[in-house]
Amino acid sequence: MNRINVLYLIRTWALGGSHTIVLHLLKHLPRDRFNIVCVPYDTASHSDDAFIELLRKNGLEVAEERIPWHERSNWFRARDMISALIKTYQIDLLHTHDPQSVVLAGLGRKRWPCACVASEYGYWRRLFPLRSHVYTFVEQYMALPAYERVITVSEDMKRQILAGGTRKSRLRIVRTGLDLDMLQTPSTRETMRNHLGIPEDACVVGTVGRIYFEKGHAYLIMAVAGLSGIYPNVRLLVVGTGPLLPGLRALAIKLGIEDRVIFTGYFEDLAGALSAMDVFALTSILEEGFPTVLLEAQAMGLPVVASDIGGTPETIDPGRTGLLAPPKDVQALMNALGQLLGDPERRRTMGDAARVWLRDTFTLEAMISGVSAVYEEALAEYRGTP
Repeated sequence: MNRINVLYLIRTWALGGSHTIVLHLLKHLPRDRFNIVCVPYDTASHSDDAFIELLRKNGLEVAEERIPWHERSNWFRARDMISALIKTYQIDLLHTHDPQSVVLAGLGRKRWPCACVASEYGYWRRLFPLRSHVYTFVEQYMALPAYERVITVSEDMKRQILAGGTRKSRLRIVRTGLDLDMLQTPSTRETMRNHLGIPEDACVVGTVGRIYFEKGHAYLIMAVAGLSGIYPNVRLLVVGTGPLLPGLRALAIKLGIEDRVIFTGYFEDLAGALSAMDVFALTSILEEGFPTVLLEAQAMGLPVVASDIGGTPETIDPGRTGLLAPPKDVQALMNALGQLLGDPERRRTMGDAARVWLRDTFTLEAMISGVSAVYEEALAEYRGTP
């Protein structure tokens, strides 16, 4: 059986869960069946370079070509580059992994002489800028229905995609699976805490992710400030970087808890950072598709507190491995965190349950098998074969 040549298109605004999924696919899809050509974008930011560096650190190849995109007027040059890539690498299947690529390949889809698959990881539905609503509408209602198959990660995202007109027969849910080998760290909890300046007796609430508006870090800082009088040993560990980081530092100072909040900035040892925590929190205020970082935290044996929004509730076993709180509700967040901060035995029980549940439910093998099956289905439909 001939190998299937697959073209991956992915633009990076900031490293996140979708990039972890792409990394896993590049590493673990069977190479005797799929030959994957990964092509990032050439943009004015350095985010794509960070993704390329991540792939190369993991021993993965990246094509030399780049999709040109410094402004929206590059639309036609970008589509010409896709055509050239399909011809050069004799591509059988095109797989898009970000909203821009979904639209770029989905509109005028008939131009591509290959099967097309799109992955939808989540929609950020914010009020401003208003043009973002236009982009999401075009993606959801005009681009996605043109693909042979659409992969998504949660029931919540499935509902939204179907509302846009994608045929149910073309939509597949493939749950995120983790490569647990990537959650190994040479650091012990003790050495990591010493490195980060965290006292031995501290109870650490931690979060990991890009420092952007939609992640709601400010609400977490306010909740920890409210709990600091009740739990003098509480600390907050904020792992990640982004444009709102200076504002979060200023908020911690304003609330008088700057000595309780540790901002790491970019931190390469994710597993090491998680090992230093006692509770993991994800306080997103916009819908998440299926946040990978919650899976990673549970795999490390951490109880979690998360916003009850989008597909997030599908990533935990509520009451058993984690707790949910309404987004933007500081008091509810304080109540949920307080239940765990004040009860070490419950933290241990929930963390143990999280580790077992995660490793049994979200396996890498199931994700690889699911994506492989979608590729075969998309090719069969494109070629008109049963």
